[in-house]
Amino acid sequence: MKNQEKRNLSEENNQKDTQENLDIQNQSKEIAQEKSNEAELNSNESEENLNQTQSEEQIEEKGEEEINEMEKLQSEINLLKEEVNQWKDKFLRKMAEFDNYKKRLEQDQIQLIKYANEKLIKDLLPVIDDFERTLTFSKEELKKNSILQGVEMVYNKLMKILSDYGLKKIDALNQPFDFNYHEALLQVPKEGVEPLTVVEEVEKGYLLNDKVIRHSKVIVSSEVNVENTPSNNQNDNNEEVK
Repeated sequence: MKNQEKRNLSEENNQKDTQENLDIQNQSKEIAQEKSNEAELNSNESEENLNQTQSEEQIEEKGEEEINEMEKLQSEINLLKEEVNQWKDKFLRKMAEFDNYKKRLEQDQIQLIKYANEKLIKDLLPVIDDFERTLTFSKEELKKNSILQGVEMVYNKLMKILSDYGLKKIDALNQPFDFNYHEALLQVPKEGVEPLTVVEEVEKGYLLNDKVIRHSKVIVSSEVNVENTPSNNQNDNNEEVK
């Protein structure tokens, strides 16, 4: 009985030892598993942190690249805007130049049409002078001479036609001298007349529309020298006779 109890006790002790060993092994495994899990967790966290850091760096790099790209695009846009403004300015200048050219061309055409007959009319002026010299007769003589009357009629018709084309006589006699319209041939003293007044018209001047095609050839009055007047000379002679 005692041996049996010893064996039973021994078996129980062995079972306890075995169970303790198993418990220790299980605890070791659990601790190892916990450490493994902790290490894995730490590894995952490190990897996540690394991935997060890398991701943040990539985002920052991408953001910098996008900012650089945007700045580059903005710079190109500014250059294009400046180029557009330059071309716009050139276009407006060319348009203004073209408008001025058109106006000059139209003005030249108007002037060409307006004065197209200038040479012909200038060539006819000596003929008009001859007509007027022919008609330097009194009205009584014109009434008596039918030929002169015919010449006068032809002259009036010619002047009417030329007047329709813009020919006008320059009014010179008894007018103040104006170098724009008159050509002075001589200056003579004239009593009772203001100096530089047209006192005689040697050759008539003419306008074609508003352009002088021949200046009036005139004689102009000058200041009267009091010492040389006839009345003063007569008084001097009378005094000498006394």
